[in-house]
Amino acid sequence: MKKDDHYLLGSLLKTKGIKGELILKLNNDYSEEIQKLESIFIDVDNKLVPFFIEEIKIKTLSTIIVKLEGVDEEQKAIEFIDLDFYIPLNQVENLKINKIETIDITGYKVIDQDKQLIGTVIEFIDIPKNPLLNVKSDKGEVLIPATDELIIEVDDDLQEIILNIPEGLLDID
Repeated sequence: MKKDDHYLLGSLLKTKGIKGELILKLNNDYSEEIQKLESIFIDVDNKLVPFFIEEIKIKTLSTIIVKLEGVDEEQKAIEFIDLDFYIPLNQVENLKINKIETIDITGYKVIDQDKQLIGTVIEFIDIPKNPLLNVKSDKGEVLIPATDELIIEVDDDLQEIILNIPEGLLDID
């Protein structure tokens, strides 16, 4: 099976409990339809290996708990941590998954409305309704809300984010 024919849905984050359940981190927010998945393909040594799903439980907007057939104990489940999982491309539309993935903005320069360099993004913290940019500046690290109200422009070619920074937001003392 080729990865080209499959969609990267996410990665296996960690185990849950002693019965072999896995927590899967989704690349995009789930849709309720994801509970209809019957199988997934796990990238094991660069080969897609099919696994049938016994049960899926929604944990958060971006994580699900999955019980795979044949994975009945924690030791077996541990072998899959950090591996990617896929579904066939033809299932993406059925599951109503938004295929638009977020761009990794780590390393982007953050510039204020006056064209002054604030720093570099070291992490995007995806908190529902309150996403944050963790920015390393001359003064240390600062958390800046990544809201539509503050973002003036994101230039992927130049890897820059221009923000309208309210007075006092960057005061770190």
